[in-house]
Amino acid sequence: MVHRYIQAASKEVARSRVLEFTIRAMTIVAFVAVIFSPCVVVAQTRGSREIKVPYTLGGSTGYFWVAYRSGAFERRGLKIQPIYIRSGFAALQSLLAREVEIELQGGSAATTAWAKGAKDLVYVAACGNRLDYILIAHSSIHKAQDLKGKIIAISQIGASADFIARYALRQLGLNAEKDVTYIGLGGSAERWAALTGNRVAASVFQPPLALLARKAGYPVLLDISKQDFQYIIAGILTTRSFIRAEPDTIMNFLRALADGMEFYRDEKNKDAVTRFLGEFYRLSTPEELEETRKVYSQFTSGIPVVTAKAIENVISNDKALSSMNLRGADMLDLSFLQRLEEERRVKAR
Repeated sequence: MVHRYIQAASKEVARSRVLEFTIRAMTIVAFVAVIFSPCVVVAQTRGSREIKVPYTLGGSTGYFWVAYRSGAFERRGLKIQPIYIRSGFAALQSLLAREVEIELQGGSAATTAWAKGAKDLVYVAACGNRLDYILIAHSSIHKAQDLKGKIIAISQIGASADFIARYALRQLGLNAEKDVTYIGLGGSAERWAALTGNRVAASVFQPPLALLARKAGYPVLLDISKQDFQYIIAGILTTRSFIRAEPDTIMNFLRALADGMEFYRDEKNKDAVTRFLGEFYRLSTPEELEETRKVYSQFTSGIPVVTAKAIENVISNDKALSSMNLRGADMLDLSFLQRLEEERRVKAR
């Protein structure tokens, strides 16, 4: 079953190659020009607003997928084209290049880009606002100190998996910068293959891979999901330029996402949600899918909350960013989320 998961994820990686290669071909000059370019007004087409949304494979992203498959976006006048993309950096550059308008993005890479000049970037919500990762080690590792001198698998230097792995190692009393070596291997499926193949000593995972690792007997060195550490998981990232051009599109996107999160949490929909998650993860094992559904049904309040603390945690845990006198709230536009919360309160009366 794990082999099928890895095999399926590899197919998803292949589907994203064209977009990733196109983005990587952008020059530094073009990248800088995009950051400071004037607002590009996007024409509103008749009927449903068509919109491409890059996402990465991960637990909290499942809310977005369920919203998409349950028809929540269509009911809000949006025609969504989900685009799986392995690298958060590639998705980020695609957003800055105006190739997409909205994406699901972790907190680390986007916050770093914003801090270094990409001030048009802004989070408006998040599928998850606290860490849901677990640090899993190879069976040859028995305690944290055994990781010294070993290799830790991450997705990419500077990405969320990198940030989370370093945070976990510090929590275990290790020097996250000197005691281990990091190697960027891509998505969770690639990291899982490396761990089970004894090519790395540890990595961080979300359900369902975290659940699979436990069942396979791999040591859990730290369950960060049990901590109240706020961090943006699958954040709804856009640009202030796009907000000015199409505020209604942003609002409808968040309404649809909240509808999907409600659908996800409703027990009467569990069969449909499990089926959608099977498509998302390319899994057919009912036990893992049902356990994943239960975990994330309890992981959210039902709306895509994001907080300034989640960004401040990224800043304070990064040596370079922590010296830049940044405010996490400056990277947020909470007006849409506040409006959504008010709409939900009125609806509940």
